[in-house]
Amino acid sequence: MDEFIEKRSFNSLITTGIVAAVACFILSLIYWPIWGWISKSIILAFGAPGLQEVDAKTAGKFVQVFAEATFFWMIINAWIWQALLFGGYGKYTITSRQPWAGIWYTVVGLVVGVIGFLVIVGLSGLWWKPFSMAILFTPQTADQVALAIEGWEASNFYALPVILANIGYAALFHKWPFAGNIKAPWDSVGAWSLSSYFCFLAWFALIIPSFFHLQIDDHEVVSKPMGSWPTFVAYAQCFIWWFLIPAEGGEHYPMKLFAKKQPWMGIIGLIITFGMAFVQLKIMQAAIHPLNLMPGAPPDVAVASIALSVVIATLLWHHVFDDWPTAAMVENQTLRIFIRIGIWWVLGLAFGYIWIKTFKSNPFAGTDLGLGYPVMGILAGQFVWLMCFLYYNTFFDKWPLVRKVPANKR
Repeated sequence: MDEFIEKRSFNSLITTGIVAAVACFILSLIYWPIWGWISKSIILAFGAPGLQEVDAKTAGKFVQVFAEATFFWMIINAWIWQALLFGGYGKYTITSRQPWAGIWYTVVGLVVGVIGFLVIVGLSGLWWKPFSMAILFTPQTADQVALAIEGWEASNFYALPVILANIGYAALFHKWPFAGNIKAPWDSVGAWSLSSYFCFLAWFALIIPSFFHLQIDDHEVVSKPMGSWPTFVAYAQCFIWWFLIPAEGGEHYPMKLFAKKQPWMGIIGLIITFGMAFVQLKIMQAAIHPLNLMPGAPPDVAVASIALSVVIATLLWHHVFDDWPTAAMVENQTLRIFIRIGIWWVLGLAFGYIWIKTFKSNPFAGTDLGLGYPVMGILAGQFVWLMCFLYYNTFFDKWPLVRKVPANKR
């Protein structure tokens, strides 16, 4: 087996991180218009006769939710399952050299995402009309177009339970009781299966009621979680940030203050997450609502966007800046963790404010540059950049800024 050494383009973690973050942002400006244009071409190729019966805005919405579907299932969900639950299993099956290993694993992810969609949404579509493949891809009437849009949105946001449950389980419970007790990849199969059970619960209990208009006569069958979708999404972002802390630079704290073994660490971490996410939401609402950052929009849209920006800053610092400062730089663990938390919030709040003020001019979030491809909006748009740097770190091993070369070619 070949031995490899690591060669970095820059010795400084900060310099490497800045260059990588900027490069990933620029790449996002390039790849999303291509992705959006391909997605639009695919869905329009199915015909969708019902689009002839609706106005341009509704037709554009139909194309947009399909583009989101391809991205959410084939990029976001696939990455979570491959990188976090399966730990990159099979990434080096073809080669250990980058960028080929990353390209191979990205292609695998595209396939995994399609299969996941067909199994989860396709089976549901046997009984739920909005998830019917015929209605989703080829709506025949204006009513079916409206039904398809509901179906696509509800299926797209299966990604939110995946983030909440699949990632939360890995971050807080460390894939207990499977990790270390069953050989790979079966330990990951167990972890995916158990956490996906809670994904399904969250999907049917929280996501579907947010998008389906279910009624019996004049009576609403369901109520929206927390009263509105923006408020629920804002809470979800706060929830995500609290369960990320132990795994993304918090060195297993704060749950490690109360327990040091599983499943108690996970249970305590989950209790902290539920409670502190609510506290964070109330504080952010009190601070952000009076600013009226998005006149005319529900006030919790701005809260959700900024809370998501803090999550993205946290992930950026972990995946791109390698949790600077390291233990070698700051020996005191408490000080080291609080420095990171301070960085997350300063970067997250600054990015969140700038994003709200500029996303409408961004080619992957708010403007199609007159080219007609679908854009992602204020919340989903942030994921375009987020997923780019997550793939850069996990699938491509930070290539080309960090390279692994054979030891005999130093």
